[in-house]
Amino acid sequence: MATTKKTPITKKTPVKKNTTVSKAKAAPKKAPRLTWRFYAVTIGIFLVAVTTVVVVAYLAAGVVAKQNNQARLDRINTIYASLNIGDEYTVTRSNVFGDKRPYEWGGDAGKGRTYSSEIDYLRGDSVSNTVADLDGKIKAAGFTFVDEPYPGSTNVQYHYKSKDGEYIRLTVSSKQYNDAWRNASAMKQEVPESVYAMDKNAGPSEVVLKVNLDDNNE
Repeated sequence: MATTKKTPITKKTPVKKNTTVSKAKAAPKKAPRLTWRFYAVTIGIFLVAVTTVVVVAYLAAGVVAKQNNQARLDRINTIYASLNIGDEYTVTRSNVFGDKRPYEWGGDAGKGRTYSSEIDYLRGDSVSNTVADLDGKIKAAGFTFVDEPYPGSTNVQYHYKSKDGEYIRLTVSSKQYNDAWRNASAMKQEVPESVYAMDKNAGPSEVVLKVNLDDNNE
């Protein structure tokens, strides 16, 4: 009797269904919140930057002003040196500066006007001879006579101007007469007629030389 071979039955492995529910797509990350520290740091950096700019600008302006003042002072000293005053003139007072020093008074008339540098001298000669000597020196230095504002006064005063708009103001007077007037005033006395009768041309002579780069002032 013939035997029939049984075909082995292969068990199919059941396919498991993916029962896991797919997770929803991840939500986008939120931007970080700016804290008060961030604002404080930002403001601090801004203030430091502004302060640095202001300080640098201030220092730069100061350097420029200092250079300008030095240039003006050098020019004023050059003008005085160009007069070749000479050893017969003794300096009694000196106030030479380069910075602009505006008037504190005068209202509208004083606006834009500045004080002049000044050197005072004493010379053992008459007023007329001293005026003639200095007039020649000033003109030789390149200055032109402008005017005599108070002709006939006890103090001789001449004004000069250069082609660059610089001014020299010359005043010459008798020291003997000035001393007599000052002495009477210091003693609270009325100036006697004898003082008025003094020779206003008598030496020694007191000299005031003022230099101004801005205007014909004082």
